[in-house]
Amino acid sequence: MANKIQIRRSSANAAPAAGSLQKGELAWVDHGTGGGAGCLYIGDMTANGAIVRTIGGTGSSSFVTDILNNTALTGTPTAPTVGADDDSTAVATTEYVDRQVLAATNPISQASDTDISGSQSGGAMLVWDGVDSWDDVAMSGDVSMAANGATTVNSVAANSVNLGTDTVGNYISTITGTANEIEVSANGVESAAVTIGLPNDVTISGNLTVQGTTTQVDSTVVTVADPIFTLGADAADSKDRGIVMKYNDGSSRLAWMGMDDTDNKFKYISQATNTSEVLSGSLGDAAFGNIDGTLTTASQTAITEIGTITAGTWNADIVTSAYGGLGIDTSSETGIAKVDGGTWEILDEMPVALGGTGLQSVATNSILVGAGTADMTVLAAGSAGQKLMIGSGGAPEWSDTMDGGTF
Repeated sequence: MANKIQIRRSSANAAPAAGSLQKGELAWVDHGTGGGAGCLYIGDMTANGAIVRTIGGTGSSSFVTDILNNTALTGTPTAPTVGADDDSTAVATTEYVDRQVLAATNPISQASDTDISGSQSGGAMLVWDGVDSWDDVAMSGDVSMAANGATTVNSVAANSVNLGTDTVGNYISTITGTANEIEVSANGVESAAVTIGLPNDVTISGNLTVQGTTTQVDSTVVTVADPIFTLGADAADSKDRGIVMKYNDGSSRLAWMGMDDTDNKFKYISQATNTSEVLSGSLGDAAFGNIDGTLTTASQTAITEIGTITAGTWNADIVTSAYGGLGIDTSSETGIAKVDGGTWEILDEMPVALGGTGLQSVATNSILVGAGTADMTVLAAGSAGQKLMIGSGGAPEWSDTMDGGTF
């Protein structure tokens, strides 16, 4: 018996899955039951991995459709042509179809349902008569058309259209202004130009809203009935609020009064500089009657009279003796204030001349003894059982002797 070489064969009828064949490995698959037409496959490796390619088969097998699927024709294909009256399934090119259509074209005048007399003057058009044909008619009525297609709107009165006579529907015939609110003027010709504007004196009975960057009012007298004037916007824009006043003292000046945004204080500047709605300059002078409030600065240089101070702490410069003060700083002193010849001084102790003892301290249980205008002397405490007596010199002393004396 002769030797046989067989490749891999599949008992199923589906193509091998990708990666099921090694590179160059062949396999045969019968597509269909009972020995149907089959295909030959080979394993291949691509950059994206292993695949299975169809490389052969019978004309009736899937090989034919697989190998032609998604493939492009190459070269210049040639399609056969036949006569125009032939009933054929051959492929017709675009050029062939165009040529056949052009050869079969007839002029519109040969159409069986068209009546073109050629007797119309100027421009004409085909209009369906509503029954059985298209008729060649010219435009008539208020509109005519020239041979070049240009149309003209005609009217009985000098080629014009009268609104309300030659037209239907609503139209504006007159524009009238309202006194002290709006003015309207027109020249009254066919191409009427209408001018709408404000009169010199304007009265607005409703609300007026003005939006924009700048609003300028050049009026000699401005009267505002609103008792509260609102300035500025509710925005954290770091801008000052207030009123700027122009004046001239030989030079053009700006004065300003209002709220300074940096410290929320009301200020007045007589010669102000406005930089992007932030006002700067030296504070100006003001004159008032009575002022209620609290002074927050000690720089009050021209006070000529002051009322009764009922509370508070003095925390300013030293008050001189000429104005009822000490004229000295006593914040670190522990002695007694004394004025002598208009000058205050601090003493360590109260002198005898001022009703004091002249001493800073006295020992416990000691007795003070006068010394005229000099500082008092100290009689030290005696011992238990001693008595205080006058000595031979007339000074007090302690003694433990009982002496009835002499006579």
